[in-house]
Amino acid sequence: MSAKRNTTLLISLAFLVMLSSLLFILTGRRSERAVDPDYFRTVASENIDRVLLKRQGKEVELSFTNNRWRVNNTWDADNQMIKVLFATLRQAEPRRPVAAALRDSVCARLERDGVLVTVFTQGQEQMRFFAGGNTLKTETWFWKGGESEPYQMVIPGYRVFVAGILELDESGWRNKRIFDFNWRNFKSFSAYYNSDPAQNFQLEFDRDRVVMRQEDAADTAKLNGYLDAVSLLFARRFIDAQDPHADSVVKTGPLAKLEIRDIADRAYVLELFRPSPRSQEVIGRLGDGQRVALDKADVAELVRKRDYFKQAGH
Repeated sequence: MSAKRNTTLLISLAFLVMLSSLLFILTGRRSERAVDPDYFRTVASENIDRVLLKRQGKEVELSFTNNRWRVNNTWDADNQMIKVLFATLRQAEPRRPVAAALRDSVCARLERDGVLVTVFTQGQEQMRFFAGGNTLKTETWFWKGGESEPYQMVIPGYRVFVAGILELDESGWRNKRIFDFNWRNFKSFSAYYNSDPAQNFQLEFDRDRVVMRQEDAADTAKLNGYLDAVSLLFARRFIDAQDPHADSVVKTGPLAKLEIRDIADRAYVLELFRPSPRSQEVIGRLGDGQRVALDKADVAELVRKRDYFKQAGH
């Protein structure tokens, strides 16, 4: 009888352990599901027409005006960055609340160093929250402020620093295409080399094909390839006006000057400066004085001289 009783007790104990484990798993899953995945989501992204990003006294305003996104009502926005922004707002969701022991420090950090994100539709504020993360940028937190809880944020299926796109400064949002205009309005292109003016050249359209002025033997394939490289030139980044290295480089004078004119005779200018041998960047200066960092390999395709375009045998 004693053996039978012990067996019965063991079976009962095993059943209770299994039941406890099952309850733990189920309640754990319920607690995870209790975090609303839409807690930081707002209206459909296609309805958003203004996003305000404030951080440490600086402000970036992204606004949809005349069918295009603008940065601080001054520059065209980089459409790829806008797409990443909306994908982030659409897909990011809270994984779990920040641990109670860390909440005060996380909230203080977000207020001090985080980005205050405000989303608008037709002039009406839809949502406001702080976004930021840890020093190593391996964890992102969103917080609506006040007495609300901060949450650790993720984009399901991806290991990314969710707040990264929100931390971009003004220049990070700007369209980085150098010659950004309607190329159907192209009128002419000119390249000037200060140290070798005999290699200057001008391109224009003649009956729907690119030709070089005063050069009947120019290689048409090379001309087309060259203009393609010019039209697809993007800056790596915009350079601050107070950058001391750029100041010293610009003082040496431009190595080359590229100028495009459209049919309205508007000029689009890029001056190129000689890079240091070990640098992978070339500093350029646009017509409005804005300095840009360009990829050295891209610039190598642009500083072609007149002789490069001559057909073999001429």
